[in-house]
Amino acid sequence: MNISAVLLIIVLFFTKLALPQMQSLGPKDVFNSVGLSAIEVREIVEQAEQSAYDTPDDWKKELRVRRANLGNSSGLVVQGSKLLCGGTGNCQTWVFHKVDNKWVSLFPNDRVPIAESFRLGPGVGDGIKDFTIVTNSGAEAAQTVTYRFDGKFYRAK
Repeated sequence: MNISAVLLIIVLFFTKLALPQMQSLGPKDVFNSVGLSAIEVREIVEQAEQSAYDTPDDWKKELRVRRANLGNSSGLVVQGSKLLCGGTGNCQTWVFHKVDNKWVSLFPNDRVPIAESFRLGPGVGDGIKDFTIVTNSGAEAAQTVTYRFDGKFYRAK
């Protein structure tokens, strides 16, 4: 193996280590685990209701939630778990941050993505980390989309 091949392998290895790993939310990621008040839960559920493509019987059971470092602020990643998911494991996924002491979605109501997994960063737009999703299209096909915050909403790059 020549030196340029070895250097390429080393660069790819460290690049992989530098990128945040893809994540998804699981059964332990429930509202009770993130310490939100009843008012905060209601704010999130109301916005999910306005933008969801279906209506579960119990929003608190349907939605999974995890605190996240968004860069200059902390936030929440919220994902559907059953009804708001498709057959290939993609689920509707929101990112929320606080604005004037209220939780606000970083996606417009008609543009909440459907994703199998996600990561925040490494890029940053207007103080908020980029949000990258992977959507499983079935049969070993996947699509990756990165969203950048424009000061109001995430927009596909």
